[in-house]
Amino acid sequence: MKITEVKTYNLSYPLIEPFANARSWSKARHAGIVEIYTDAGITGWGEGTSTPSQAAIDACLIGEDPFDIEVIWNTMHQRGGSNAAAISGVDIALWDIVGKALNQPIYRLLGGAFRNQIPAYATGLFKKDVPDITQALMDEAKGYVDQGFSAMKMKIGFGEAYDVKNVAAVRKAIGDEIILAVDANCGYDVGTAIDVGQKIAENDLFWYEEPITTNDVEGYVEIRRALNMRIAGGEGLQGRWGFRDLIQKRGYDIVQPDISIAGGFTECRKVAAMASANHLRVLPHMWGSSIRLAATLHWQATIPDAPQALNPIPSLFEFDMTENRLRTDLAKVPIQAVEGYVAVPQEPGLGIEIDRTVLEKYAS
Repeated sequence: MKITEVKTYNLSYPLIEPFANARSWSKARHAGIVEIYTDAGITGWGEGTSTPSQAAIDACLIGEDPFDIEVIWNTMHQRGGSNAAAISGVDIALWDIVGKALNQPIYRLLGGAFRNQIPAYATGLFKKDVPDITQALMDEAKGYVDQGFSAMKMKIGFGEAYDVKNVAAVRKAIGDEIILAVDANCGYDVGTAIDVGQKIAENDLFWYEEPITTNDVEGYVEIRRALNMRIAGGEGLQGRWGFRDLIQKRGYDIVQPDISIAGGFTECRKVAAMASANHLRVLPHMWGSSIRLAATLHWQATIPDAPQALNPIPSLFEFDMTENRLRTDLAKVPIQAVEGYVAVPQEPGLGIEIDRTVLEKYAS
């Protein structure tokens, strides 16, 4: 089997209601999609936060055997002029092809699933332009509980007054039994992150995500030592090299690679192995289209509990609850959270079928 053609699509879905994290307002959702054709009639789909250049496609992909995934990854990295985010889409598409060729879901090719459905946490609770943001956050959080979620994550990083008030309000709204995590999206410096962290810690937070800029290794170590809560991060890091120091110096308790940024299945497996060797948990980040959603499910299904115990800490799956038709409509049969769980696709490859009408509608 040989690769005959590669198409890329830059998708953009305009939001009806913009929302903000600590760094910026989102007015649209984006995805870089890769479609790889073969002479066997099998097509693979992948997603990166960027797409490979035509020069990289011509030099590294056309005429190659899609089973040579590791070789192609290294070729693109070494001489293809592509970053890990662009390689991610190619890598996912290649695994999709191999799964379809062997009539197996990707998780089986990765070594098998430790779980066929994964407990999910609802990601939402962003800042919005509404008259009473506190009440809006409380209502949204209670809505997730009503939908069956036993965990959720809210956005902070908007200043001490906002964070302290609204974290406490959300905790009060959902009660003590629901897992609550917070994400500052790199909105603070070290001193502020520690100060705010100490004040919100009384709300029994499961983790404090990305309080400072992603690559400040010493800053993460300092925050982790200062606070009595788990520190998480890594969604924007690319390749195993980006994660190495933060893992080895124990800047995190929870490592959060994104399969469409860090380098696809091939590279994320290396990151997970490095985290395991350093006794750190891996809970992947997920923020993308139906393709990234499916890929993350396959990968997370193969990550063992850490530590493996009779009553392990749950392997929580990030389920984006914001408005995004690239996630809800791009696959003909959407992946959904049902009573707080998301099923791992069982069909060959990624296990989803792309709706080309939706693809073409949002392609730029």
